[in-house]
Amino acid sequence: MFKFKDLHSLRAKLIFASVLVEVVMLTLLVGNSVRLIDSGLLDQAKLKNDDLKPLFNAALVGPMAQRDYATLGEILREIQSEQGVTYLVLLDKREKIVASAGWDLSRPLPPVDRDIGVADATGKIFNTRTPIVFVHQQYGELRYGISLESLVKSKQNLARQSVLIAGVAVILTLLLLTAVGIWLTRHLSLLTQASQRIAQGDFDVQLAVKSDDEVGVLTQAMNQMSQAVRLRVEALAHSEAKFYAIADYAYDWESWVDPQGKLLWVNPSVERLTGYSVAQCLAMEDFPLSLVLAADRDSMAKEFTKALRGGTSEGFEYRLLHKDGTVLWASASYQPIYSADGHFLGHRSSVRDITDLKQSEFVLQEAIEELRQSEDVQRRLLDQAQQEQARMSSLLSAMSIGILFENAGNRVLYVNPAFRRIWLIRDQVELTGRLTKEVLSHSANVLARPDNFSKHILLVLGTNEVSETFEIVMADGRMVTQLSYPVRDQEGRFIGRLWIYEDVTRERQTAEQLLYLAERDSLTGLYNRHRFQEELARMLVDADRRVTQGALLFFDLDEFKYVNDTFGHRAGDAMLIRVAGEVSTLIRRNEILSRLGGDEFAILVPEAGEREAAMLAERVVRAISQIPFRFEGQNIRLTTSLGIALYPVHADNAEELIAHADAAMYQAKEAGKNAWRSYRSDLDTSREMLARLSWNERISNALENNLLRLHFQGVYSATDGTLSHLEVLVRMLDEKDPERIIMPGHFIPPAEKTGKVLDIDRWVIANSVRILAKSKDLPALAVNISGRSFDDPMLPQFIAEELRRQAVEPYRLLVELTETSAVSDLHDAQRFIEALRQTGCRICLDDFGTGFSSFAYLKHLKADILKIDGLFIRDLPKVSTSSTNSATVILRMPRATSTMDLTNT
Repeated sequence: MFKFKDLHSLRAKLIFASVLVEVVMLTLLVGNSVRLIDSGLLDQAKLKNDDLKPLFNAALVGPMAQRDYATLGEILREIQSEQGVTYLVLLDKREKIVASAGWDLSRPLPPVDRDIGVADATGKIFNTRTPIVFVHQQYGELRYGISLESLVKSKQNLARQSVLIAGVAVILTLLLLTAVGIWLTRHLSLLTQASQRIAQGDFDVQLAVKSDDEVGVLTQAMNQMSQAVRLRVEALAHSEAKFYAIADYAYDWESWVDPQGKLLWVNPSVERLTGYSVAQCLAMEDFPLSLVLAADRDSMAKEFTKALRGGTSEGFEYRLLHKDGTVLWASASYQPIYSADGHFLGHRSSVRDITDLKQSEFVLQEAIEELRQSEDVQRRLLDQAQQEQARMSSLLSAMSIGILFENAGNRVLYVNPAFRRIWLIRDQVELTGRLTKEVLSHSANVLARPDNFSKHILLVLGTNEVSETFEIVMADGRMVTQLSYPVRDQEGRFIGRLWIYEDVTRERQTAEQLLYLAERDSLTGLYNRHRFQEELARMLVDADRRVTQGALLFFDLDEFKYVNDTFGHRAGDAMLIRVAGEVSTLIRRNEILSRLGGDEFAILVPEAGEREAAMLAERVVRAISQIPFRFEGQNIRLTTSLGIALYPVHADNAEELIAHADAAMYQAKEAGKNAWRSYRSDLDTSREMLARLSWNERISNALENNLLRLHFQGVYSATDGTLSHLEVLVRMLDEKDPERIIMPGHFIPPAEKTGKVLDIDRWVIANSVRILAKSKDLPALAVNISGRSFDDPMLPQFIAEELRRQAVEPYRLLVELTETSAVSDLHDAQRFIEALRQTGCRICLDDFGTGFSSFAYLKHLKADILKIDGLFIRDLPKVSTSSTNSATVILRMPRATSTMDLTNT
């Protein structure tokens, strides 16, 4: 019996297709019948309407002409009741209602329908009209509605009957087709079930042949196929049993790989060699390459590729990585496999574990190699000893360090030429074999302290350990270091001593000079700001520990800027040197005089009260005012203003002490200059003083509110007048009057004192880099960096990050450093310049030549560009030169606002 279990069966598809065709055809027939019936009913309604129009005209024209409206009303009501009209409304020529029947005159008349097939909103009334005409004269118009309800009901009844007939036809067709389909496909169901059983491995299926048609022929073929497959499967199973009996118990690892390199079969021996089961090996995508040691994988891949192309290989050796991590040696052989018709099916491989054999070979090779090496060692020892002796002799002779070897009996075995040079011993004097203590008797040197040297020698000889470095001072001022090493044989026995001597005079002088440069002002030789900060901190610590006082004197030169602007920097430098020399004679040994920068000086007076500080201040002010100066035929006398701040009376920390000393100095200036003042807090609230002390807040507000502006001045080549680069100048807008520009001379000095100059430097750098990023055609920008930035180790990194973030080439940014600040902090300047070079920026040394020995520092300050004072090139065409310098030199002209780039001059 047919059951709709599988909608994809042939039976279901046949029935579904037949029913679908039947439904479509019946739907078309029913639709066409309904359309024809509807058309016929509408035609009847139109005929009825056409018959009513002459009747209405004949009944109404007489009373209409006589204007007998009462009679017209009765006629309309009679027509309504007899003709099945829904309503009648009679209008005269002026479209005024004169009579009606079945219509509420309070409602407006419905619109006239164009066709009887288009009813009103209810779909049951046809609204129309007809004129009342007699002898070609129209007396009015009759509006009426014909009921279509009977027409609609008739159409609905006919549609229901057609659908019912169609449904019955579909059901009868479905039953008939189902019966036919079951009869036609009954044998196919049996064939389907039989094929499913064969697919599941049941090859004993035999079906009865019940007909001679195509189904019977197919059934007979199915029975024969089932029997043939059963015989082939039995033969294959017997053959497979023999194959596995041989392959599974083979000692070697056997495998079969198809032409695409995919593993088809592998015997269980693979687990013994690799640690991986057969299932795990079959699941590997790159078997067996994934099991090969990485060092042998390339050569193994070449052999594997050759085998996939039908090649053969015998005894290819490689290292195999076991699952537990151990490394095995394996030997592989490859043989191609072909089908009966000669088609390439892949390759068969046999892999054997040869680890024990390889280990034996290695042991044998190592033994042979050891024998060969021992023979070579014996043969080379003599040559090496001779060569080593020659090399050692050459090395010791070429060394600048003095070497002396002595044996256990304290006799000289060897001295190199450097030893003779250090101790001034002539080459003619034979030292080998002499006692070590007799060697120095042939030296032309004179020891500054021979007693200390003798004690040290006795101490060293009393032990057989490495000695400490001992410094020997010669009478001629040279410094020689001595170091001793005991020499022991392979068994640790003492067999002698090695003495090492080195002349470190130049190194000590260089170190002392660098230390001096790091702590001293390059112009005056006084302590610089860095050393001043250290001494100030030390003075405050000592004052706290001893419960004493200390004084700080701050002073600068009145009208010093006028001297610089009028007579040039050289005159100003000479004045600073003279002032430093005069004041240095007034201070005691425990007092510290420092130049902080420009014309600012400071004196630290430890353990001093107000009286001692006042006396020193009076001497300083009087001494400076009495120094005579003469420049360009004019006599000039400078004065100074000096401020005193006492610790801990006026301040309890270094920052406040400096600020109050600075404030006291300005109080002295307000008193008329050429005077000194001790700090008074009541005078520190004056309008000018508050304005000066508020620079820190004003600078912070300028940075926060974007009140800083960048100005630029061009630097041009002197050869062709082309623009070399632009120098960046920073200005500040007055927060109270944005139209007023504040020059850097007003806010940079207080910014350097408070450290705000570091924030200004970063602002200028960031905005300059941003301008370079926006203006691709701009050649380069030169940015001035304050000397305080040397203490900021993160500034070079900040510059590099800004350049990288804005995608600007580093060579387009020039970093300018003033020579005075660089030389005053030489170590920090060297470190800072080297860090800037790592960013790729070019370095420019500004104000070069203002120091009295600036050229000595060029080897320490590796700048790309020098900006030198104009005095160095004054009357340059009249001066003969014998050499040229290819470096780029920027010449800053005195009392000028522009710079020029002089190349190859």
